Amino acid sequence: MSWKKRFVIFTGVLAGLLCLLGAWYFGHYTKTPDYALQQIDQALEKKDVARFAEYVDVDGVLDSSYDDFMNGILDTEQPLDEEARAAVGSFAQMVRAPLLASFRQAIMTHVETGNWPAEEEGRDVSGLLGGSDVLERAGLKGTTIQGIDRVEKESQSEAAVAFVRVYSEEADDTFVLRVCLRPGENGRYRVVSVDNFRDYLVMIGRVRRAQLAEYLDRTSEIIAAHEAAMREAEGKRADIMAAGALGSAETRTKLKQLMEETVIPDWQARAEELRAVDVAPAAETLQKVRLRICDCYIAYAEGYAQWMDDKQAATIRDAENQMRQAKALEQEERFLARRVRQSGGKEVP
Repeated sequence: MSWKKRFVIFTGVLAGLLCLLGAWYFGHYTKTPDYALQQIDQALEKKDVARFAEYVDVDGVLDSSYDDFMNGILDTEQPLDEEARAAVGSFAQMVRAPLLASFRQAIMTHVETGNWPAEEEGRDVSGLLGGSDVLERAGLKGTTIQGIDRVEKESQSEAAVAFVRVYSEEADDTFVLRVCLRPGENGRYRVVSVDNFRDYLVMIGRVRRAQLAEYLDRTSEIIAAHEAAMREAEGKRADIMAAGALGSAETRTKLKQLMEETVIPDWQARAEELRAVDVAPAAETLQKVRLRICDCYIAYAEGYAQWMDDKQAATIRDAENQMRQAKALEQEERFLARRVRQSGGKEVP
């Protein structure tokens, strides 16, 4: 057989194989769960919103995950009795539409840009979650896809489940999400739900409670130690006042020295120690109030020490104003600390 005939036969066989491969690819492979997952991965890589929406039923996934999200929050962050849980659940259904719209916009923004919206754009429009970032509450920020462990096809139906391994930066741990896919009208598979999203939230909630407990324990130790020092300083101030009078230069010198060498350094040290503690997200407001209290007491002590020298009414008036602010903030601090302990599942003293 001549080389020309061999070439023609080879070309014909190759063309036939390509046709068979093309028929298999377009008639079978494009209608498999693996192909859908591949397209989703490419859509995320290329920031292709249209392709992502083609292979992910975003509205369906969000709708099916909403109850899991709300129940997960109630299970892990807001211990409630049955009556309170029912009331919150009813309200959650009332704000379902705006919350889902908020989630959808955030997800599509992430697909298009590769980044989640800024915190203020992702805040809960309903106020149900205390104005906090819903993306943060859902555990989405800081979570990355590591890979797909396997894909299983259900024998009794056309549904398939992809076991997607994700890493949570917040939890510093991996979790396997069970992502359900079903064929659409065109026969191609789409992601329609995440079957164990609530379990994922429970894992995140467990980590958050541990972080919160650590913050509360550590800061309680810091505050207790410095409160003891302040009680001792107050005792010294009382002794100085009992032994003399404010009109005495010696008394004023001793009071100034007490403020500059004991009170101010102690409040400064308290603030530094508090700043060194890792702050759980649920305790951020509490931490800010505590640091503001430190600033007020430092300003008060500095003003009081200055008054010992200049004896000006305006000086002591400003100092006392700082003291009043500190006292008001201490009331808020006690309220916030009580609420944070409750949200962390701790007994409130």
